[in-house]
Amino acid sequence: MTMDHWLLKAVDAGVLGPVLRFYHWPWPCLSLGRHQHVYPVRWDGLAHQGHVELVRRPSGGSAVLHGGGLTYALVLPITMAPGGTGVERYRFCCRWLQHVFAQLGHPLVFGQEPARPTSSHCFDRATAADLVDARDGNKRIGSAQRRSRRALLQHGEMVLHSPPSVLWQQVFGQAAPSGLPLHPSGLHNLQQLLRQALMQQLGLRQWRCWQPSPSTWTAMARLPMGDGPALPQGEAAMALSG
Repeated sequence: MTMDHWLLKAVDAGVLGPVLRFYHWPWPCLSLGRHQHVYPVRWDGLAHQGHVELVRRPSGGSAVLHGGGLTYALVLPITMAPGGTGVERYRFCCRWLQHVFAQLGHPLVFGQEPARPTSSHCFDRATAADLVDARDGNKRIGSAQRRSRRALLQHGEMVLHSPPSVLWQQVFGQAAPSGLPLHPSGLHNLQQLLRQALMQQLGLRQWRCWQPSPSTWTAMARLPMGDGPALPQGEAAMALSG
C-alpha cells in the first residue's frame, strides 16, 4: 500500500492523472486504518506467530483482513470527484462499482449503519461508505478515503471468496462473511468490466498501462507510512492511468 500513498502524492502534484489499481494479497494481511493506533493485543501475537502480517493503510477506516478478495485503489484529482461532503464523494467514487455488480446480477446499495469509532474492523458494520447486497444485506465492499489538497484516494476491498474462516475467527472473534456467488465468467472479466465502467463514468477515452520505474520504487521505499511495515514490491499489480 506504499505505492497507493505514492500515487496519491503523484496525482496531487499533477505528475499522474486518475489512477486505478487492482491487487491481490500473496498471504493473509491485516491492514490498519491510518489513524487506527488502538487494536486488540492478540493481533500482534498472531503477527508474531506468522499467521498474518500487519500493514498500515494511507487511507482511513478500521482494520481489513485481506484474503479471498480483490483490493482496489482509486486516485483522482479532487476536481474529478464532485461533492461537498464525504458521503457525496463516496457515492461518486462507488458508482462504477454499483454499475458493474448490478450488471453481473448483484445490485449493491449503500449501508445505513452509523460509523462507530470503537469498531475494530471494517466488516463489523456497513456505513454510508460501504456497499451491501441489496437482497440479503451482506456487506460486499468496504471502502475508505484519504483526501490531500488536490487529490483523493479511495481504497476498497471486494469480498469475492470467503476469507479464511479459522483466521477470521482468531482475528475478529466472529464468523467470516460469505463470498459473492459470481459466475466464473464474471470473476474472470471483473477487472476489465470495472476499468471500462470507471472510464465511462470519468469520460476517459482509454487507459494506459503504467509501471513504476526503479527510481520510483526507491522513492516509495523512502516514503513514511506511519506504524507498521509496508508490503514488499511483490504486491505491485498493474496500475492504469488515463
